[in-house]
Amino acid sequence: MAPYQVESFLDATSGMPAPNKSQAEDAAQAIVQTPYGRGIILRTRRADNIKEVQLLEWQTTLKSSTRPNQLIMLYTSEDYPSVRPHVGDDVICSYGRGRVKEISLIPTVQTDSPTTNETSNAQRVKYSITLSSWRLRGRSRVTCHIISPPPRVVRQHTLSEMDAHEKVEFAQSQKVIATEYFSKKKDYILALKTYADAVDAVRNVHHDHSSTNEVRADLIVTMVTCSNNSATCCIKLKRWEEATRFAQNSLILLDALNAKKGLKIHSILNKEGIIDAKLFGEWRVKSYLVIARSFLERDDEEGALAVLKRAKLVAMENIEDINSKQQSNVNKQELDSLKILTSQIKEVRRLMADCTEKIKVTRIREKKRAQKMFSQDNHVRSNRATPPDEIAEGNRKSNQEVCTNAPDEKSPVPALKGVLNDKKCDRPTIKKSVSFSLKPPQIKEFDSSPGDEDLPWYSRHKEALAMVAIAGFSVVAIASLRKLQRAS
Repeated sequence: MAPYQVESFLDATSGMPAPNKSQAEDAAQAIVQTPYGRGIILRTRRADNIKEVQLLEWQTTLKSSTRPNQLIMLYTSEDYPSVRPHVGDDVICSYGRGRVKEISLIPTVQTDSPTTNETSNAQRVKYSITLSSWRLRGRSRVTCHIISPPPRVVRQHTLSEMDAHEKVEFAQSQKVIATEYFSKKKDYILALKTYADAVDAVRNVHHDHSSTNEVRADLIVTMVTCSNNSATCCIKLKRWEEATRFAQNSLILLDALNAKKGLKIHSILNKEGIIDAKLFGEWRVKSYLVIARSFLERDDEEGALAVLKRAKLVAMENIEDINSKQQSNVNKQELDSLKILTSQIKEVRRLMADCTEKIKVTRIREKKRAQKMFSQDNHVRSNRATPPDEIAEGNRKSNQEVCTNAPDEKSPVPALKGVLNDKKCDRPTIKKSVSFSLKPPQIKEFDSSPGDEDLPWYSRHKEALAMVAIAGFSVVAIASLRKLQRAS
């Protein structure tokens, strides 16, 4: 091969491939079988059909310390055949792009040659491919069956290259993988990472122009379930704040869906068997339980109790809605939701009992601490409030009583009070000086005139007696006038 033919693919300084400087990458990067192993055709120069192939199975002889991230490239004009397709590979066939769903063998066909009179056995392979380039109304998918020519295997799309349908499908596949990590392998770290990747993959699908109502319905289910499962993984890993954040994200989505209850997305979910008891009952109570456990682990019993009350209210409303229906009108999905909600109610009551017990213990502890603190404070205040003169006077009196009541050392009979008044006490006494104010305050509340108490009661209430007399005279006059009118 002439050197100038590959010159435009290489960087002039390092001699390494220089992408984005020569030809654009191929839209469908086929995976081919080269003499050096499997490779991906990155780009093709149309002028002379020179292809840049990245070798996937090439083992370099260079030391890893020299160029640890070195990519081995092959530049050739040969058209290498595609690798053999397997189930799950992305392929391109004569009807478009899709994914291999099934590979089967067609029964042997016997053909007779009219010229040679020989019988030949031909065994052919049939590929069932679900086309992603064909989108029908609703959830209908197109599946084609290819025998010849066989499909070409291509590189899978990256997340940025996927449309809304492919992103949702990728998130659903990641959810299945994460569930296996969580339930079977008990690898909560890897399960959390996979659930988070699924949520990140469909975060902006709602605003994609290619998304439909069915895609948005799948988006709601995927994001809510993955968020709740991520929160459960965080509980297992004791990451309480992250668990609360994931559960709150799930509640935000469910509240937004509840605000549009009865519209297209909600109707699609109900038709597919995801009933309201599951949407606004099971999933919401699960989020509440995760938040309550996080609050309990962070010693926030009041917050946990408030969340548990909301969870109990939601669960009881959905249980009553199902029980209010007749037995013949209850379907299988509602019976399954009833069992799950009943078990969730038991868990809610158990956590509420734990919260109540912890709150009681905390209040008793705080009450004891407060009593101890205020008792010490009152003791200090009482000592500070007593004047020093009163303390000295009390000490002097106690010393005097001790000296007065002290028994005689020679007499076996204890001395009575007053007998030893002439004895001197060896203990020192504290002198107390009392000073009086020269001008004590004079308070005069009322100034009563002299001789008021000696007057009789009717002398002090002359005006009241006059008013009573006038009123009585008026009543008698009116009564007499009415009597005269009746007589006439």
